[in-house]
Amino acid sequence: MSEVKSENPERRGRPKHSAVDRFQTMAWFNSIARVLEIESPYSLECVIQRENIVERDGKIITSRAWDKYKVGTRVPQDGHMKSGKPGAVLAAEHHVPESGYVFRHPIWKVMRARTMGFDEATRLISALKPSVAGYYMDLSKAMANNRPDSLSRNIGLPIWIERGDYYHALDHLAANLIFLRLDIIRHLEGQRRDCAENVAKTLGPVAQSPWIWPFHEEMYDWLEANVWGNLFDELYTPRQENNASGWRRTKPDWLTAYSNEIRQS
Repeated sequence: MSEVKSENPERRGRPKHSAVDRFQTMAWFNSIARVLEIESPYSLECVIQRENIVERDGKIITSRAWDKYKVGTRVPQDGHMKSGKPGAVLAAEHHVPESGYVFRHPIWKVMRARTMGFDEATRLISALKPSVAGYYMDLSKAMANNRPDSLSRNIGLPIWIERGDYYHALDHLAANLIFLRLDIIRHLEGQRRDCAENVAKTLGPVAQSPWIWPFHEEMYDWLEANVWGNLFDELYTPRQENNASGWRRTKPDWLTAYSNEIRQS
């Protein structure tokens, strides 16, 4: 039997998806494809949402949704559909638990925000892994009402990431993007410099992650245009001199940052 794509046209008036929507969706799709070792959207839909595929007149009719997830032009539904069946995110999470973690990661909310106050920053950092969130603020119940103050004292705290640890790298990248979204940080050169050093340490491991590596340069270019601006040209000193500009100034350091950190500790 041959596979036939649905010919239903796109509904008019649908809101256009943002670049962040696309990055989030592609990272989610990649997290599923990696674990299941399946790259074909059709094959993934067969495994995860078989009910979306029907046979008609001896032909297989697909929803085409997973083709769009792969390239990020359609955002999967989180939660349950009106029919009561799980949406794509929940359905995939049943097969690949880490895919839900990738889709709901706080970094996507941070990237969509324009500015942020300490209360919102505290809430988002609290959603990171405890090992990362606890690095930036006191998570004890006794300090629950003082976490924003605790957080404000730890902005720019130097980080260290194991080679290839893209899980913690993504969390630390999200935390430092949160700091750069705080209005007060825009006027504090020392803390911005510290954030530049920390972000640089995360870029290599995040770029190596199976979720983000296929589009990491596009995502970093977007972050440069929309979040950190001229941070690396103005405040970052490469360990290896190079003629690159922006975040690309950090690339030669991706392979040496870990050994340098060990020597300095």
